[in-house]
Amino acid sequence: MASSEIPQMPGDLPVHARERLTQMRERKLFTSDLSVSEFVLVREAGFEPLGMVMGTSICQVPTTIPSHNSSMGCELTHTTDVLYHARERAMTRMEEEADQLGADGIVGVRLTVNLAMNPQRRLWQAYRQWAAWSKTNGFARPPGVIPAGYFPTWPQIAQQQWVHFCQQQGWVQLPLAPWQQPGGPVSYQLGPNTAEFLAIGTAVKHRDGGNFRNKKGKPFQSDLSGQDFWLLIRNGYRPVGFVMGNCVYYVDPKMVNASGWKSGELTNYTHALYDARELAIERLQDEAEEIGATGIVGVTVAERSHSYRANPWNVGNAALQSGEVLELFVFGTAVVPTGEKSHAGHAALVLSANEVEVSKVEGAEE
Repeated sequence: MASSEIPQMPGDLPVHARERLTQMRERKLFTSDLSVSEFVLVREAGFEPLGMVMGTSICQVPTTIPSHNSSMGCELTHTTDVLYHARERAMTRMEEEADQLGADGIVGVRLTVNLAMNPQRRLWQAYRQWAAWSKTNGFARPPGVIPAGYFPTWPQIAQQQWVHFCQQQGWVQLPLAPWQQPGGPVSYQLGPNTAEFLAIGTAVKHRDGGNFRNKKGKPFQSDLSGQDFWLLIRNGYRPVGFVMGNCVYYVDPKMVNASGWKSGELTNYTHALYDARELAIERLQDEAEEIGATGIVGVTVAERSHSYRANPWNVGNAALQSGEVLELFVFGTAVVPTGEKSHAGHAALVLSANEVEVSKVEGAEE
């Protein structure tokens, strides 16, 4: 693409993104998160990689929980919209970067979420980790956490035990205790915390030209692997877009509580999850129809539970006291037939002994 034909960069892209895209166009150097096998097969399908593109969106999710006045759940439509549009903005910014490179599409799209830490849950996890360590190393068993109140002095006791342990080991400098280490399980708290949605993929362009963009004139997006993308093209189909749908649903505590010790289905709870999935899939299908797709391949359902809590000692049974917030997120690649099936490649079943399938989105169901 000649410099006179390069579209003006949207103001939404940060300065360093514009500089990187400009340098990539001038130097003709591409970056890619494709594996070697994917890189070779994408080229076999007739596409050349132009560079790695990405988009991100950090959002705050203020959630209003309904009053507990019924045994039925409901969709939290505002929260659904906030989480959906955060993902959409990340995808749009990735699309804008690919557009600046003159790409026909983006392959290997990964949409991930970096969740803010719930400080109450992290504190509870640290307490549990210290309690286990203390017992294993022969210290007095820590007092339990009781519903009547929280054990606020445990960090001081834990530090004293850790100093004593390090002295016994002959360590001059004190490293961080195991329960003080960063990382570990995190929890998404619908409230003042934030979440970052990140979309990454490899922009590609067909070496022989042709119309591979979607009906809106934008580069297509696909979460298919390089192998699946090659197989799709070879069999007379092409991707037109990455489509998604979601639903955030509130589950009242009465729906989670079972009656006594009697076994049986929690019907209202079942229907709540059923409805949430149906709404998410319906929105997925609406997106695909909007861009003129005839089908969706590689559909994945991701489910996330967001039990909200105010006290660290009710982490384990918070859903029974305050309910649950569930998000159902579905996504896939919308496709259309090209009518140009190639016989150069034939699908074959290969059982790999050394590769593990990695989920494209955190929380995906197996």
